Amino acid sequence: MQVNVFSPNLIPVWVIFLLWTITFPLLEFLTNRKSSIEINNVYDIAFAINLIGILGTLAIVFSWIPGVLGTALRVIFGFAEFVLVMVPLFQISYYVLYKVSLDSNGMQILQETHYNEVIEYVKAFPVWKSVLIVLVCVGMFDSCITANYFSEMSIPQGWQIAVAVAVAAVSAYLVVKRNGVFSRVGIVQLYGLVAEYCRNNATYTESTCERLQHIQINPLGEKSDKPSTILMVIGESASRDYMSAFSPCEHDTTPWIRECRNDDQHFIFFDNTYSCGVQTVPALERALTEKNQYNDKEFFESCSVVDIAHKLGYTVHWYSNQGHLGAADTPITLVANTSDVAKWTLQKLNTVQYDESLLEFMDEIDPTKNNFVVLHLKGNHVNFINRYPKEKTIWGKPGEWDLILNYENSIHYTDSVLRSFYEYASEKLNLQAMVFFSDHACIPDKLRTPNFNGFGMTRIPMFVYLSDEFKAKHEHRFNALKTNKNCCFSNDLIYELMCGIFDIESNHFDETNSLASEQYMYTWETVLTNEGRTHVSEDKNN
Repeated sequence: MQVNVFSPNLIPVWVIFLLWTITFPLLEFLTNRKSSIEINNVYDIAFAINLIGILGTLAIVFSWIPGVLGTALRVIFGFAEFVLVMVPLFQISYYVLYKVSLDSNGMQILQETHYNEVIEYVKAFPVWKSVLIVLVCVGMFDSCITANYFSEMSIPQGWQIAVAVAVAAVSAYLVVKRNGVFSRVGIVQLYGLVAEYCRNNATYTESTCERLQHIQINPLGEKSDKPSTILMVIGESASRDYMSAFSPCEHDTTPWIRECRNDDQHFIFFDNTYSCGVQTVPALERALTEKNQYNDKEFFESCSVVDIAHKLGYTVHWYSNQGHLGAADTPITLVANTSDVAKWTLQKLNTVQYDESLLEFMDEIDPTKNNFVVLHLKGNHVNFINRYPKEKTIWGKPGEWDLILNYENSIHYTDSVLRSFYEYASEKLNLQAMVFFSDHACIPDKLRTPNFNGFGMTRIPMFVYLSDEFKAKHEHRFNALKTNKNCCFSNDLIYELMCGIFDIESNHFDETNSLASEQYMYTWETVLTNEGRTHVSEDKNN
């Protein structure tokens, strides 16, 4: 086409070519070179070679088209180039932050993250960093637009049709459905795999009736004398390392829970509990269902605690201070939506919802029915300073950033919220049992990472409360829990723990997985974390 390949409007094309050629394969290599014997055969280099042909040709063609149409096409093309630049730059930024390439965990978080979490994450950065990022993005966008906007070239006569045919042919080759190069690019493959996983999970709600038909349940023990409630509270990012009821701490972060610990006739504490994952979705999709680290069940074919409660005739209430993701439902939301009542706190932009707001929902619960109530806290999720009202600041100055003190204040606030839930349910709902555990833990003074980065991310709190009536009517469950209180446990077995507290026999309940059973079989040597990749026996700090 008799065009200088280093013309100004082709510089963005070369940048895109180099970034797409290098980024994904190199970051994959840097991440896995010490732990993997092979590198995935992704098509990033082939895609980049084809891409430079298409983009380079289009840049020349659009610069040749005169008038308003040509100007508009060049601006649109510049925007497309900006997007293509930002995709590999995002992967590079991710690697710089977390020292690993973007993987399925990270991609799943990206697809399921609520916009409020994005805003809070950005706010965690110093202002100068946020401003710098914005300026860099604006500069890149301006460069892509400018390089094309002021470019004018001419194409030799007779080339126009040939160019159009060539661009169409190569573009079709890139995106053809069966073996197109684009679908085999690393980042696209990753997105597709996670998207397919989410689509499969979406069948979960549709198959609820079928699952219930296959559940066979035989209730054990005696029924309560009057309608009663079982309460399950799910914490967020709570670490027992920072809870005075579980570990020696400088500050008394959990005064109410610590006080409960003295009542060993009703409260049973499990000091050796670990999360099965380090992110909410992978941890809770296992905790809430039969799927766990020790079997090969898939989430979308597994029964949940909600299914069991329904089969027993409970009215199920699910109240959450976490985000509700609508069309991009997470497994947690899918389970929640099978409840009789499922509600989320208002998710208004830039509006902080504290966990105590869940107490308002509990007024809806009918005390004349048997109820199973799930409360899902925002708990101790970053940013910690947003997890509690300023007037609830105990250590440090209100509104002042200090990762450790902010985290300890959030733990202290969670302690008071748990107390309010317990007191309300005891006074108004004939509380029979209350279970509290966290989805995973965190290391508050370290950058949040989607991957396992030490056992500090997995050491979680858990306790069980049982009423006098429950103990009398389900004595064998109470005795089993007391016997097993020092056992090692991973929270993907919460489903079986709840089945034990419901006191049932079922074709969807393995007694050997339940802390509420004398048959519980797991030991320090067999309990796993990190989604089955790591033994907790490797934790030298416990």
